[in-house]
Parts: sequence; structure tokens; C-alpha cells
Amino acid sequence: MKKILLAGVAGVALLAGAPAHAADLGRPPPYRPPPPVVVPVPIFSWTGCYIGGHIGGGLASKTVSASEIAPGISFTGHTIGFLGGGQVGCNYQFAPNWVIGIEGDGSAANIKGEATTTVLDITGTARAKTDWLASITGRLGWAAGPWLIYAKGGAAWAGDKYSADIPVFDEHIQASETRTGWTVGGGIEWAFWNNWSAKLEYDFYDFGTRSVAFTGTIGGVPEVVPGIDIKQTVNAVKFGINYRFDWGKGKAPVVARY
Repeated sequence: MKKILLAGVAGVALLAGAPAHAADLGRPPPYRPPPPVVVPVPIFSWTGCYIGGHIGGGLASKTVSASEIAPGISFTGHTIGFLGGGQVGCNYQFAPNWVIGIEGDGSAANIKGEATTTVLDITGTARAKTDWLASITGRLGWAAGPWLIYAKGGAAWAGDKYSADIPVFDEHIQASETRTGWTVGGGIEWAFWNNWSAKLEYDFYDFGTRSVAFTGTIGGVPEVVPGIDIKQTVNAVKFGINYRFDWGKGKAPVVARY
């Protein structure tokens, strides 16, 4: 009788515990949300090579003297006109806002003018024209995202033509030369869309003083006029557009966006 009672109690206990275990087996695990999706946000960088074009204008100052013909006598004239051309270069951004680079720049120009002056009661008209400008410069800039402020400096070249007429002598003389000098300048550049950027730049060119030999005729007779000293500087303003290759290679993910 005692064994039957114990078996009955055990059976009741099993029946009472079964629903509890079944409830435990059917309960889903606690919900754990999936980890956030990390989307890299790139840092803008100016590192890369580029090619572009520009248009603008130039103002040149030329001081002419003839020390071998009329010592102590000189006059200064100005030429003005348009220019346009292209540029190619490479930049490297470091530390982290500084940008260094190198650039080659070439412009066809129509910077010209003339001046009439009287020396020793003799009146003559002189003309000058700058046909082209070129430079190779280093650049150093400070970047703030898609904005870059920079300075530049290096070697420069210019192609010039000159002529003069003195009617009283029936004289016409002319000359041309390629000048070498230096340039400094600066500007601001804005990366406005994908691979494209726009810039506004000022450049100063100094070509020093050169002695130029003129050839021509006087009264129909050929002549050579040596020792015409010409000092030249040029101020230029340019607006340009650049296209940079492999724009995305200069970017690195640093911030997670959810």
C-alpha cells in the first residue's frame, strides 16, 4: 500500500512538472538586434594629378632705354590684353591640411600696346606685344575640405615682339625674343563636383632687363640698332577649370554612419 502511494505521488509530480518544462522549451530566446551597418564617410583629399584650362588677362610694364645711343633717357609703356591656355600638375596632401604640388602652365597671349614719345625733338612710336607666357612652379597650399588656398613660385618664360617707327628718318625697326624670368602668385581653388574644380589665380612675372638688337631700314637702307634695353614685368589674372584623375584614391574612411 505504501509503494502504491509513493508511485501515485511521483506520477502527480511528473504530470505537474511536464507543462512547466514544455513551457520552457517553447519560449523563444531574448531578441537581440543585429549590429549596426557601418557606412564609411570619406575624408576629402587633394592628392592626385590633374589637367585643365584657363582664360584671363594680363597687364605688362616695359621700360625702354638706349644707353649706347642716348644715355640717361628712358620711357615706360604699358601693354594689356587677353590670354588663355592650359595647365597640368600633381598635388599631395599631408599632415593633414597641407598640400604641396608642381604645375606646368602655358598661355597664348595677346598682350599688346603702343606708345608715342619725343626724345631730343624726335618723335617716334614704339609697339610691343607678348605672344605667350609659360611657367613651371611649385605650389604650397592649405586645404579645408573642398577648398584650397595656395601660393606658387618658379621659373617663367615669355615670347615678345617689338617694333618702332621714326617718320622723320623714314625708319622702321623690329625685334623678337624669348625671355626667361621668374614668377610668384597665389589663388583659391574649389572642388565643386566629383573630379572637377575651379580656381581664381593671380600671377606676377618678372623678366628683368634684357639688351635687344633691332633690325630694319632707315631711308630704305638696312640697319642694325644694338643696345636697346627693355625691362619687363607682367601681372596676370586667370580663371581656370581642372579635372583630376582617380579622385577617389585620395579618400579614406574615418567615420561610421548608421
